[in-house]
Amino acid sequence: MNIRLLIAWLALGLLVAGGCAAGPHVITDFDPSVEFAAFHTFAFSGITDRGQEIGASDHSPLRGRIKEMIDEQLAAKGLRQVRVEDRPDLLVHLFFGVKDQQRVERTSGAPGLYGRRVETYAYHDGGWTPVKSPRVTASEDHEGTLIVDLAESSKNALVWRAVIRAVLGDNLEKNFEMANKGVATAFKDYPPAR
Repeated sequence: MNIRLLIAWLALGLLVAGGCAAGPHVITDFDPSVEFAAFHTFAFSGITDRGQEIGASDHSPLRGRIKEMIDEQLAAKGLRQVRVEDRPDLLVHLFFGVKDQQRVERTSGAPGLYGRRVETYAYHDGGWTPVKSPRVTASEDHEGTLIVDLAESSKNALVWRAVIRAVLGDNLEKNFEMANKGVATAFKDYPPAR
């Protein structure tokens, strides 16, 4: 598996290139009629990775690191992980996605050596004349998204959702650091106050 695919599935968008000041964008929502104090156990019910369903018993080390982050947050809130067969109070489903974003920038002249502008000339009627030549540069970012759904297993009803988005960087470890930051931010106010 090449590094681009490894970084892409992580998506989390959550994941910003090193040196960028911006962190992941995190949004959470919940069902206000649910009594969250009644939940004591959870199990991972599955993963949807870029549109493909992956079973709860997935052994990918990269997806496993994200599951560990979620497990750590839920354990800190007093929930215990069990198997799906043990009828947990909550089912956890993860969704990963990546969206390519292209940016095009246009400038009025190309910078040359030592910051000087580079002049562009065109040949007309036996002579060279300066022309305005805009410089166009294109770049591509990969926005990663991680969605964490908590569903009440007895009713099979979604009760809480976190959406974490950020721009993926080229450094896998920095991406994981950003993912951990996004997951921690999402669970900061869990269980939600009424």
